[in-house]
Amino acid sequence: MTAGVRAGAVLAAFAIVFAILGLTPSLSWIPEIPLLAIAGVVPIALLTVTGYRAWKSFRRTLMAAIAGATAGGIGGCAGGVAYVVYGKPALNVVVGTIFGMSAGLALGAFGAVIAARRT
Repeated sequence: MTAGVRAGAVLAAFAIVFAILGLTPSLSWIPEIPLLAIAGVVPIALLTVTGYRAWKSFRRTLMAAIAGATAGGIGGCAGGVAYVVYGKPALNVVVGTIFGMSAGLALGAFGAVIAARRT
């Protein structure tokens, strides 16, 4: 659980920074395609590494999936809150949390599979 919370805090900070960069009208000069590419690749990598590290610690795929889901849920919730701050519907918090947990679960388990094959 600690690995998931730690990675979730990093993911939440990342989500807030990229929400500011992507949603602030005065920063609309930032190219959207690189911003979206980075905003997609970094969370995928972070959640996979979280699962990898959790598997290395506990040698259980379930623990890696839980760590990934925890990190994804925290990051998704922070991203949803950032959207609400910028005037989007409050439903974004719920959707972000659920989507983050789902993606974190899958990517954490994927990281565990990679870790298991490397040993």
